[in-house]
Amino acid sequence: MKEDPPVEWWKQGAVEGAPEPIPISPPGRNLIDPTAPNPFNEFQFSPRPEHVMSFMDSIENVFRNFVNFSDRASRSEYWWFQLFFLVALATADFIDVMMGDLAEVSYNFFGTIVFLGLIIPNLAVTVRRLHDLGYSGWFILLVFIPCLGSIIGLVILVFMIVDGQSQINDYGTVPTNTIVRE
Repeated sequence: MKEDPPVEWWKQGAVEGAPEPIPISPPGRNLIDPTAPNPFNEFQFSPRPEHVMSFMDSIENVFRNFVNFSDRASRSEYWWFQLFFLVALATADFIDVMMGDLAEVSYNFFGTIVFLGLIIPNLAVTVRRLHDLGYSGWFILLVFIPCLGSIIGLVILVFMIVDGQSQINDYGTVPTNTIVRE
């Protein structure tokens, strides 16, 4: 009796009547329309910043771009400026409380001045941070919707924690966390 050679079932197909495998080629020319451009060739990958922006660099960069609502801001730039915003408001309010205790009247002059001076740079860095995530800066206006604004504000706050897109998007190149000083 003659013995059959061993069957390599993974090469011949394990199921009778199964279709033949289709070889997949890497993106190259389009077989359906060879004149169509390849969308993978236009993709430009740029890594996220390798270092965190320092506290002072963040403040300097935000004040240099305080009316720039069109570029992108990294997480470190955003969060360092939020810390500065919080400390500046707390310090100004502390001065107002001390001045009010001395004058025996309610006094909120410094807090108002600091808030009005920092609100536009704060909005600008928030919009640029939304751009880094790939979202439109107009989403910041959703916090002004009555009753839903606080919930939407919390969602935007969670968005600020997420890492930005690692490629060039509609709003610009990946932030480098460096300041070019002339």
